[in-house]
Amino acid sequence: MPNHNPLLLALKAKKSNVEIHRHAAFQIVFTEDNPFSTTLENQQYQDIFGFIIKPQVAHACVCNESNVVILNIEPYSIFGKLIEEQLGDKNAFVFYAKTELQHFFGIYEGAFSLDSLLNYGSQNSLIQPLDIRIEQSIAFIHEHFKVENISTQDVANHVFLSPSRLATLFKQQIGSSISKYLLWTRLRNAIFLILTEKDKNLTTIALESGFYDSSQMTKYMYQLFGIAPSKLKQKSDLIQFLAVETT
Repeated sequence: MPNHNPLLLALKAKKSNVEIHRHAAFQIVFTEDNPFSTTLENQQYQDIFGFIIKPQVAHACVCNESNVVILNIEPYSIFGKLIEEQLGDKNAFVFYAKTELQHFFGIYEGAFSLDSLLNYGSQNSLIQPLDIRIEQSIAFIHEHFKVENISTQDVANHVFLSPSRLATLFKQQIGSSISKYLLWTRLRNAIFLILTEKDKNLTTIALESGFYDSSQMTKYMYQLFGIAPSKLKQKSDLIQFLAVETT
């Protein structure tokens, strides 16, 4: 799997309905073609272009005639903080026109797309060039995340920092802890395998992604993304993994 930013998970759902659920990620959903409908906190919205929600907001989608892009964002990441700032005290925003979501993020040139949204995030003043030791730490995690017992100490040893100093620097520059970064890396790998290597069973995928077993993988996937691996596997013909890159 490409070493793209694991604090973002982008999927494309093809004319597939999603039952009411909650999860621990910020989520941006928008259609690439036809309007769709959603339920947010027991209120229905018809013929919308997209929506943004905070973590733990109950929601569902009906997109029988639509292809939608779903972007899940780790809430403690820098990009997650950008979304939180935009939402303010609101739990959700709903958009009825293609330009509304674009203007929400101050994107005024060109058509709204996943690339333009990610470009907005990468150009924000909160995003700073990474310290070389953080780059090395991320590379180490990407190389070793399949090892079940990888620890902050292991990463710190690799970059010749104390665990406490590395944890502080990592949080400052990435916005998330090392443990959360590692978990999202594993989950993104698991989701990538579920959607692209359909002959593999869930136990094999869990082990190849650094989890103890499929039960542990299921627990975290449902907690963070609101869907069980078995359900994702059932819908794998309708869902596409999108490899996205941010700085």
